[in-house]
Amino acid sequence: MDIEVKVPPSVHDLLRALLVGIQDALSDNLVGVYLRGSLAYGDFDEATSDVDVLAVTGAPVDEPAFQRLVRLHEGLAELPNPFARRLEIAYVDQEAVRVFRPSLCHPTLGQGEGERLMWQEHRSNWILERWTVREHGRILWGPDPRTLIDPIAPQTLRQAVAERLGDWVTWAEDEGDPDWFLPLKHKAYVVETMCRILYALETGGLASKPQAVQWALQHLPRHWRALVQRAQAWRTDERVDLSPNGEVRRFVLWVGRFQQGGAGQGLTARLPGLSVKKTENCKE
Repeated sequence: MDIEVKVPPSVHDLLRALLVGIQDALSDNLVGVYLRGSLAYGDFDEATSDVDVLAVTGAPVDEPAFQRLVRLHEGLAELPNPFARRLEIAYVDQEAVRVFRPSLCHPTLGQGEGERLMWQEHRSNWILERWTVREHGRILWGPDPRTLIDPIAPQTLRQAVAERLGDWVTWAEDEGDPDWFLPLKHKAYVVETMCRILYALETGGLASKPQAVQWALQHLPRHWRALVQRAQAWRTDERVDLSPNGEVRRFVLWVGRFQQGGAGQGLTARLPGLSVKKTENCKE
């Protein structure tokens, strides 16, 4: 296994255990295993990044294989490894991974305490995940991901980003949502996500959070640049501070108006006015 990107030894150990376990659980049905997210972009941050993986299977995972994967991930979660509960992975069959189709369910694991592998419906954010794996994915095992995933047009990517932005705007409009009472690091995540959304809407491509932040600091109006800069100090801040809520909320709503104004036409040429829905489980 050659990751071809610098990662902490504990991440390398977790990925090695994961790959061996997947190969044992899926046997000949395994086609490939790929890194996505910050590991794919080469911007992995030990303090804040998750370990994001996509596994491609030949046929859809059947129930006996699913149960083997459940046991695998239960075991991995108990490892004395700081990233054991920061693993996110989905198992998508070869036919489904080629082109995104809505309403399909796939075995999916989110990161966090108490998370477990479940059958979950994949929404349009998985268009973005496919793009990342195809264009930047690191191969843990298997063929070049470009042979498995069809090219994704910039406009298709923009449409998927706009759909996800709609979820964020709905969330921002509800000032009583419990997520507004989370630590400052969540507000940093929101601000960085808005930077990524703006970058995608403008360019028709995707960037990592650090890349999108640097782009935003060069292209956004001064007021929002100041917010983006301040948010960088919150990335690992566990304090609960509600004072930035109003400004962060206005930023999300501003990005929503920006998209409605016709993204991709040049940010400086038309500045507008200058949980987010949870994925449903398919099975219990």
